[in-house]
Amino acid sequence: MRTRRLVLAVLAALAFVTGASAAPPKDAIVIGLVAEPVTMDPPQITDLNSARVTKRIFEGLVGQELGSYKLVPALAHSWDISKDGLTYTFKLRPNVKFHDGTPFNAEAVKFVFERQLNDKGPYYATGTYPYVKGFLGNVAGVEVLDASAVQIKLKAPLTPFLQYLAHQSLFMFSPESLKKWGKDVVKHPVGTGPFKLEMWEPGVKVVLARNDAYWGGAPKIRQAIYVPIVEAQARLVALKTGDIDLTMDVPPDSLDELRRDPNLVVAESNSSAVWYVTLNTRHPILKDRRVRQALNHAVNKEAIIRDILRGTAIVSRGPISPAYGPYYEENTARYPYDLEKARALLKEAGHANGVELTFLVPESGSGMQSPVEMATVIQANLAQIGVRAKIQTMEWGAYLRKYLEQPDMAEMSWNPSIGDPDHMMYMLLSSDRFPPAFNGGYYQNDRVDDLLRRGRTTLDEKARVPLYREAQKLVVEDAPWIFVDHGKQVIVHRKRVQGFKLHPNFDLVLTPVWLQ
Repeated sequence: MRTRRLVLAVLAALAFVTGASAAPPKDAIVIGLVAEPVTMDPPQITDLNSARVTKRIFEGLVGQELGSYKLVPALAHSWDISKDGLTYTFKLRPNVKFHDGTPFNAEAVKFVFERQLNDKGPYYATGTYPYVKGFLGNVAGVEVLDASAVQIKLKAPLTPFLQYLAHQSLFMFSPESLKKWGKDVVKHPVGTGPFKLEMWEPGVKVVLARNDAYWGGAPKIRQAIYVPIVEAQARLVALKTGDIDLTMDVPPDSLDELRRDPNLVVAESNSSAVWYVTLNTRHPILKDRRVRQALNHAVNKEAIIRDILRGTAIVSRGPISPAYGPYYEENTARYPYDLEKARALLKEAGHANGVELTFLVPESGSGMQSPVEMATVIQANLAQIGVRAKIQTMEWGAYLRKYLEQPDMAEMSWNPSIGDPDHMMYMLLSSDRFPPAFNGGYYQNDRVDDLLRRGRTTLDEKARVPLYREAQKLVVEDAPWIFVDHGKQVIVHRKRVQGFKLHPNFDLVLTPVWLQ
């Protein structure tokens, strides 16, 4: 009954979004998101829903080839890197303007970077910047060479630096928009991208309009309408009835039926994503590695993948997936489902009578698969070894804030924006990345820290491989997470959507898309 009410509410909202008729407009695509965007200010974005919308509005100096992590020119048409890896010189595209009509030039680039770099600057207090230390911590300065050329100098090499310039946190925004709106810029995005914000009605819709003056050529679609639909079953109904054109994270048990539907396309691929449960290593009980190892042995990951995810994932044996090729370490510790081993480890740690923990769970969210259902199974698994996990659920935006406040246990997923292992290992597991960054469990291992710092400053790619592989072995042994799965990317859209292609960072690129 609850699902039925939600479906009816969603359909009513969609009728309001798209007009009196239920079907989407012929020249507009309607996308069902799993949650509403949290912010539209690039350096403050940490969630996939916000990124999927704002990447249509903003761009970086460097972009990614559609369908891969390969770097391609974006707002910089070319660049040069010094042999010592310390100086990056970018030549900018001429005659590019922001959506407010102001020019994109080298001064704008310098402004965008210095907003995050200069904590004494006039605009630093307009936001919080979770990526700044990891991405820009090595930057010594940004110099304007002329209106169309800018130079970034580093204090020390940062091997993935160029890749990080393709991350949304370093995308270019209009300096004038920040000066005008200050902290409220989160609701007033102004970029150079193929779409611009037309309307954001919180809880109802975000409407983007085509940028007819886009330097790369105007998109074929007139509008992109994003509708937050938290309930997976409601998204599924809206897709099947044609009220939305595209969505993600549909119930896995519906995929066979969707594949047979002649009006739908199911696009799927393996990914570099990871789904895990963060364990607070500062917690008086969870600080003992044996307890964390016990929790890993207690969770039946194969059953979760079989019964809930319906085979749309593989068991995670560590923080990074086999998609990373030579960087992936297969020979790590194993945590097979073994209740006797789990109980023995708890007893050895002095908790033979079990423990009580709070388990933070989002109702839905970016890449979170089936968070409530998965949490319920994990809770039942842990109960079998005497661990009483009390589930607390909340909506995605509130969840992200609470996640950084040291919960005992918390579900999380990470969908890498770039193809370098630094974005997984250093960002999530280095002690340099404690909250407000993304090492939410406050995991710290001095040897791991050293390996990850060396990995990001070693210019020889072959020399980096053993550093990351050793780090994975140590991390898995320490078990700062319950390692659960590496999920496939699954997007379902109606056949009228043509030219759509999956991107490995889970983005929804609309520039090449047209509607039949």
